[in-house]
Amino acid sequence: MRPFSFRPRALQLAVLASPRHPLIFLLSAFRISAFLTAAFRISAFLTALPVRFLLSAFRISAFLIAAFCFVLTVFTGCRLPPQKPSTSFYPIGIYSVPSTNDFASLNQAGFNLVSGSAEKAYLDAAQAAGLKVLAAPGTSAGPGFNPANARHTVKQFDRHPALWAWYIVDEPDMDGIPPAQVSEACRSLKAAGARKPTALVLYQGYEALHYGNLADITLIDRYPIPWLPLANFGQHVTMTRLALGRDKPLLAVIQAFDWASCPEMLPGRKNFRAPTHEEIRCMTYEALARGANGLFYYAYDTGGWKLREHPETWEALKSVVREVNRRLPLFQARPQWWAKHHTFSDPEHAFNAALESSVTSVLLRVNEGSALVPAGDYIVAVNNTENLLEYSFDLPRTLAPDSQPSALNHQPSTINHQPSTLNHQLPVVRSPSPIPVLEENRYLRPEKNRLVDSFPPYAVHVYGPLP
Repeated sequence: MRPFSFRPRALQLAVLASPRHPLIFLLSAFRISAFLTAAFRISAFLTALPVRFLLSAFRISAFLIAAFCFVLTVFTGCRLPPQKPSTSFYPIGIYSVPSTNDFASLNQAGFNLVSGSAEKAYLDAAQAAGLKVLAAPGTSAGPGFNPANARHTVKQFDRHPALWAWYIVDEPDMDGIPPAQVSEACRSLKAAGARKPTALVLYQGYEALHYGNLADITLIDRYPIPWLPLANFGQHVTMTRLALGRDKPLLAVIQAFDWASCPEMLPGRKNFRAPTHEEIRCMTYEALARGANGLFYYAYDTGGWKLREHPETWEALKSVVREVNRRLPLFQARPQWWAKHHTFSDPEHAFNAALESSVTSVLLRVNEGSALVPAGDYIVAVNNTENLLEYSFDLPRTLAPDSQPSALNHQPSTINHQPSTLNHQLPVVRSPSPIPVLEENRYLRPEKNRLVDSFPPYAVHVYGPLP
């Protein structure tokens, strides 16, 4: 709320006592007026003044005060505070769903979110199918942003239960849209009364330093198959997370299409193909291990690419989404700090094409588990290369609960370096009990508090719950 240049005492009370909503603000002003009326009755009785005259005059003044308060709410932008993204809702979305006829099958496949249009019929159909919608507010940030369209769309649909967030702009960093214009579009939606979160998508992870804190939710899209190493995907997720900080919502947008559907986007490139099941699964767990709070897959139906016409890719994606839903407590888990010491049997393959570790590993703490994923600590390890690897790592050492700090899920690590202790506390080595490998029907027994395992290309292993 902006400061006022004129504040009589009664108006100050109304401003300070009332929530940021015009109706409640107005009611609060009337309550204060009623209180002052009662006080006037008492003073009139004590001083033997003509009560009826005073009450008539005061009622008029009370009405004027209340009306003035209401006008102030309109011109100062007082409104309900914006909604924060729900922490209980884990987004599993798919881009480009133009037809509501596909909603039922997408929900059945395990998706709970689509990108689509801000139209009543579309939102109503999504609600009936149990889906949320990421929708543009009738315009997009940039030089062509239309505040009137944004206000009209927000007024119509911001309270719709199916609307998940407002899609402010797609890849402004690629299109050269200045951050100031994106920021202005976000402010325009908030001024129009938007309570649903705003969202934007970036192409380059390092651009999150400039764009990442403009909208409420940031998405990062990288589609590397087959023209870039898959490691490029995780690298940009990490850069985005580091720029955003630990707590801001970040969704990773994962490739589920063939660049052959739009070759003009990559001139001079050939031999396009869609990602395999192993690659889609690898990028999904890379997103988890590197700090994403949700997933989007691109794309269902762009016109040039129709996912249902590519059954191998469609079945691969459905298989991965089923797995995410089956292991949902793992994807909702909180990353934990870990004094990680890991090695590779072949040092030549210790680093990927992005000069990062060929295996991304993270320690996750599941607080609310399920029958498949009980509460406890887990290590997720992802081979982000096309190489067969033998990878070994020390198990986390147990510390007192109040000394276990949270940190970014892409943990600081050392290769061939001795683990360190935290705050000079003596760590307690975990029990050498066999550790289950999730849904692989096998156990690994630690040797000197260390696990060794084999990783086929793009393989994912989940160890836990740890003893």
